[in-house]
Amino acid sequence: MVCINMIHSQQSQESQEGQESRIIFDAVSLNRDGVEVLSDISLALQAGTITALLGPNGAGKTSLLHCASSVMACSRGRVLLNGADIQSFTPPSLAQKVAVLPQQSGLNFPFVVEDVVAMGRYPHSDGQLCDRAIIHNLMDLLHIRDLAQRPYTALSGGEKQRTQLARVLSQLICSPQLDVYDNSVLLLDEPIAALDMPHQTLLMNLLQQLAAKGLTIFIALHDVNLAATYADKIALLKAGHLIAFDSVSEVITEAMIKQVYDIEVDIIAHPKTAKPLVIPEV
Repeated sequence: MVCINMIHSQQSQESQEGQESRIIFDAVSLNRDGVEVLSDISLALQAGTITALLGPNGAGKTSLLHCASSVMACSRGRVLLNGADIQSFTPPSLAQKVAVLPQQSGLNFPFVVEDVVAMGRYPHSDGQLCDRAIIHNLMDLLHIRDLAQRPYTALSGGEKQRTQLARVLSQLICSPQLDVYDNSVLLLDEPIAALDMPHQTLLMNLLQQLAAKGLTIFIALHDVNLAATYADKIALLKAGHLIAFDSVSEVITEAMIKQVYDIEVDIIAHPKTAKPLVIPEV
């Protein structure tokens, strides 16, 4: 497994366009119980970028992430990971490339926090010293080091979420300096739902740092403004259809928000970042 360390500032849109695609959705459709929940979705996630997946409840965000992680097989079309059909990977080989955080992490055993985070290291064999340094650094970053020996079942919702985030990140990080394994992908389904505002900001800043080191991130969110602040591109879903996939400024428009969410908004430029800032009309 190759570890890459690409130290640079956040990439410009021009440089992103020149990068290879890490995951490609090729005309993906998905039927569940006779209902088409995804319809002919095609998009490419470029290496080292954050793509935010937005849309109302029932739009198909979780289903698309399930296809991306091989949890569900497409009814039509295919998902390519580094050029290969994702269904062709064995579970161990896929775990070395893709880490997934679902909306609900059903862990009901009283493992201590440090052991839960350590589960992310199982696909790799980099040695105990390296594993322990990665685990401890991530626990420090996500403010759970003081919880290391506490049973997971005794944690609050936010503490559990930060523990699970540390676990999935430890699966893709290959050094104590937070370098990432080559060609790796992180799939996150509403990871901020249980986090307070400081920890939401902490997580999103950390994701930007990891993307700058080559990690490809696909994250489902409900907070449009958070997506506009941190994402490189946005994929907008409605009723299983891909409505838009482009840069933040091209997707976050008053007309697009009205079309997808059926709500009137005003959009202004953020006074510090100049990113679109969505304000619901009152």
